[in-house]
Amino acid sequence: MKHKLIPVAIAMTLLLLWSCGPTYPEENTEIMYPVPEFSDAVLSYNTMRQELHCEIRVMYDDPIPELNADLTLTGFDISTLELTLNDSALYGDALMGDNIFSRNISFSRIDSIDGSISIQYDILDSGVIIRSYVDTLDVIANLPPIITEITMPDTIVRPLTGTKDLLIFLEVDDPNGVYDVVNAYFQVQSNSTGQWSSDYSLNDTGTLGDERSGDGIFSTGLQISSANSAATNYFRFRVKDTASNFSDWSLDSVVVR
Repeated sequence: MKHKLIPVAIAMTLLLLWSCGPTYPEENTEIMYPVPEFSDAVLSYNTMRQELHCEIRVMYDDPIPELNADLTLTGFDISTLELTLNDSALYGDALMGDNIFSRNISFSRIDSIDGSISIQYDILDSGVIIRSYVDTLDVIANLPPIITEITMPDTIVRPLTGTKDLLIFLEVDDPNGVYDVVNAYFQVQSNSTGQWSSDYSLNDTGTLGDERSGDGIFSTGLQISSANSAATNYFRFRVKDTASNFSDWSLDSVVVR
């Protein structure tokens, strides 16, 4: 029995010796930020909403109740702007306490020219700037739309009685997206004077002969009656976008027989 206890005693002794061995200090995984550190800057401008969004992450050991920003703008209705960003889930900030300071603000820009935004973020201590970060954004001008295709018959035969529909489809495109095109017009040239008429509208609302709303195809319908003269009728078309940029005129014609 005594001999059976010897291995157990040896194992206990080794365990005690292991427990009394040297210890290693635990590594401190917490990162310290004695000086403010900026990262993950975001600066964007939504033309449709005419709204600026800016945000930046700031890591700092001391509390930062607010973050100041000075903006310099070109191509907008204002040239300078001062903002206060927050980390309180207010005014466009998404989440409180995530160290991301944000702000949304609305102002208009001049869509027909290129613009730019320069923003300087400042952290102040007793009124003195202790850390700054600069971000920039180039805003491209709203470019004019184009007419890609005109669909209308080359020839239409007058009815013996009543009327016959003349359908016109205008397919458009825009560098800023088809949604940017808001109006389409056509004019008809007088066969007697050669003068162009006033504007007549086409629409992309899914009504009045238009098949589908917002598909970039503007449509309209005219009526040819037995009383119309046999002649070649000349049309010209143009479209306009949200920045009041017009496309070039596009010409077409239809022969009424």
